[in-house]
Amino acid sequence: MICLIDRAPIGIPGLDEMLEGGLPVPSLILVAGDVGSGKTTFCSQFLFKGAQLGERGLCFLTLGGSPECVLKFIATYDFADSKYFGKDIVFSDLEVVLEQPTNSDEVLKIIELEMERHRPRRVVIDCLSVLLDLFSENYRRFLLRLSHLIKDYKAVALVTGDSIPERPYPVEIAQVADGIILLQNAEVNLLRRRSIEVLKMSGTAHHLGKYALDISSKGLTVYPGL
Repeated sequence: MICLIDRAPIGIPGLDEMLEGGLPVPSLILVAGDVGSGKTTFCSQFLFKGAQLGERGLCFLTLGGSPECVLKFIATYDFADSKYFGKDIVFSDLEVVLEQPTNSDEVLKIIELEMERHRPRRVVIDCLSVLLDLFSENYRRFLLRLSHLIKDYKAVALVTGDSIPERPYPVEIAQVADGIILLQNAEVNLLRRRSIEVLKMSGTAHHLGKYALDISSKGLTVYPGL
């Protein structure tokens, strides 16, 4: 008996076709990349695509400003419909919590309470890798428990992490992630070229290699043939 995998379309032209229709449900997916590679835009399109399909989205912010500031940035894109803000797409500001003395259990409890309250189908945790310095030896345990929590709620979670020259993605998150998507904004012959690469995606016969990526007022677009 063949068990078909439920999938959540991302809403990025070209990418869903590369992933057999979308991300596997449930799953925890790492979206890694350097500055300007499109991580925030990627996650925003994912949330708005879900809202269009009637799926609630929950976004946790760990740094980078208040939800109001983030909404102003997202609103510049064509895909951002303000009618979804606060209802189908809700934000939870973890930065305020992380500024105070805390531990991994307390943060995980807050995430769980928000999950229970909103019952999201789609979750985004921005800059999850910043928690490594806060939780140190408890970080891996936190990641494992977070992965189990996401799957208990049958959700798809995108977590973002920064790339650095000697490490293209946060290894600790990659070890527990069901999928790894790498965005790059590399300098080639004095020009910046954006690309996307699916390094890993459980249960998916995905395309291999780097593909051209463009960011415009419409958001991200992937060109599988380039």
